Amino acid sequence: MKIAILGAGALGCYYGARLAEAGHDVTFILRSAYEPVREKGLHVSSVYGDIHLPTPQIARTPTECGPVDLVIVCWKTTCNAQLPSALPPLLKDTTRVLTFQNGMGNAEAIAQIIPGERVFIGLCFVCAMMDTPGEITHLEGGAIQFAPLTPTAEGAAQAAELAALFDGTPVETHTALHTEQILWTKLSWNIPFNGLCLAHGGISIRRLFLMPGEAERARAIMNEVCRTAEMRGFPLPQEIIHRQMEQTSKMGDFIPSSAVDYNRHRPVEYTAIWGTPLERAREVGADVPEWERLCTDIQARLTEKYPQA
Repeated sequence: MKIAILGAGALGCYYGARLAEAGHDVTFILRSAYEPVREKGLHVSSVYGDIHLPTPQIARTPTECGPVDLVIVCWKTTCNAQLPSALPPLLKDTTRVLTFQNGMGNAEAIAQIIPGERVFIGLCFVCAMMDTPGEITHLEGGAIQFAPLTPTAEGAAQAAELAALFDGTPVETHTALHTEQILWTKLSWNIPFNGLCLAHGGISIRRLFLMPGEAERARAIMNEVCRTAEMRGFPLPQEIIHRQMEQTSKMGDFIPSSAVDYNRHRPVEYTAIWGTPLERAREVGADVPEWERLCTDIQARLTEKYPQA
């Protein structure tokens, strides 16, 4: 299996390193981290065991990489306008594309370029950071849920094949038939916690939990997201709120991805994580006042920092 990691940041490098460790032929498509990785290799410090790839296969561009069997899209959704130019050099007639991106609408964007039956979603539940180019710190988690964009028996079988690529690694995998089912699972965490840490100016989980009333606010938003998923026909496990609140309270100084982007003056994935899901909630008439208030707070924060955006 020849695999390209498109968007080799913390998430892409972590999972790409796990696949390379398992013996797969992985090429990391890098931009700013290209020279550091070429000179020093790729280092992953992980709670499940460190990885050092002294001479990983790297490329600056998709054209330099060339056609592969599987493309894993890991870049931020704010880069999706580049998909029509980035994907074709990586494609063969049988190439499958798997998106590890946050939020909704990404698989549909890819399906405008290749047939939908070759598009898959992987929802990653992981805490990983790359403060220094080529050096990844994996703090917690790593499980992935796979689903096909096209909900058929053949699509489910292919999703299981993609999950099996991680056999022999510490990455726990699961499969589902419907993409929206797993999307709401991750959004139930991302919308409240990524959102609140961003709305408060790019703070850590630890700081959020120390703020009076904010843990309760996160729980209320999560309830609204779960209620929306149920109204759309994709009920989430009853214990998910309690489990996620408990797990998140232990994340300490971890800063969610959108808060990191905000702190580093990078574009924030507002549409995919908050905007499009909120549109889906309104389609079914879900009552989501706390979620809407959060969106207002995020937009105010972004307008303050990026007044020309």
